[in-house]
Amino acid sequence: MTVRAEWASCARVSCSAVLLAGLACPSGAANDTTFFSGRELGERLLANVVKIQRANQHGFGLVVSARGGYVYIATAHHVVVPDSVAEPANSGHASIEVTFCTANESATNRHPATLVESFDRRGRDIALLQVRQPAGYQPQTRIFAPENESAVGQETWLLGQSQQCGVLPTSGAMAALPNAKGDLRIDFQGVLGGDSGGPAISGYGVLGLITDTSDLTFTAFSVWSLQALLSAQSSAWWQLETARNIPVSDPKAAQIDLTETLNLYLFGVRNLQKLLLQLRVPRELFHPFSTEYNTAVNRFRLAKERHDGALKIRWPEGVFGQWEVLRDQLWQVHQTFWLLNDGGSQAIFDMQIAPPAVQAAMRDLEPSLKQLEVGIKVFLKTLTQGASP
Repeated sequence: MTVRAEWASCARVSCSAVLLAGLACPSGAANDTTFFSGRELGERLLANVVKIQRANQHGFGLVVSARGGYVYIATAHHVVVPDSVAEPANSGHASIEVTFCTANESATNRHPATLVESFDRRGRDIALLQVRQPAGYQPQTRIFAPENESAVGQETWLLGQSQQCGVLPTSGAMAALPNAKGDLRIDFQGVLGGDSGGPAISGYGVLGLITDTSDLTFTAFSVWSLQALLSAQSSAWWQLETARNIPVSDPKAAQIDLTETLNLYLFGVRNLQKLLLQLRVPRELFHPFSTEYNTAVNRFRLAKERHDGALKIRWPEGVFGQWEVLRDQLWQVHQTFWLLNDGGSQAIFDMQIAPPAVQAAMRDLEPSLKQLEVGIKVFLKTLTQGASP
């Protein structure tokens, strides 16, 4: 049996081991798309958010790179450069301190920062700070939303306000896409200022840095304009990639996640079954095959109820029922391998042979596996026909 590569991309496997097991190696590289909600994604992106304090000014910033022992942070220019009218004349000499949002609030976690004087902001309300990289700190690199995934009305969140790190409980909505200056607008009902320089996100990643607030409408300098501005001046100042997250609210999340999950499981279970049908089970094959199978099962555990709401609401009647039947069939197949944990798997690894009882169990599994394959093919065909708007 050959797993049809067009069903979906799969996780990385050893092609040499696959050929021994009699399966074709799936095409394409490993797919590492995530399917977090907007709030879940925001919690993970806090690793790149810092609080900024200078004299009587405060705000937030976004870590955009960590190179050569330094962390580079983009923020709003007005947060770190004094307004000569609004601030005392000597405040321009005030030190700038940053606190990483994933660190505690102790004084030892406040780090002195300096302006990168060579950065040309080209008239934008953007500044770049440089901080010595704290021991053990590594920023996230998968951060920003693809520009083509942004749309007016899209739900958005702020990652911090009034010197408090975290995803704000009140979400907003994209009010306008970036203009010629790179500024986009977001409406946040019930949210006041106090977050200049901090990132605004959607479920697809960071959208931009807040630069102004007026009547609950926030202006942000778009992350795509920020990328262009920094990358054009120094390769050391930009280390970020697209977040590669599809929020569960997007129907594509169910299509991609379930397709990849099912294909990954089918590929893993067929490899392991065919290996255990043989008397000789080389240790160098049994270990990676078992690992790939466990990876597939763990992904299934995460995905099996994640999209129930979307399947019930966004797909034709009966699709969710198909999924319920299919996941029960998959779990029944898994029980055969689960029983190997009662000493069987360790014996196979040590002796490098499959006992007759294990080989018999693998043969007895064949009808259920064929039924599962047919069910997956039918379900994925229905799934890829698309959800209702």
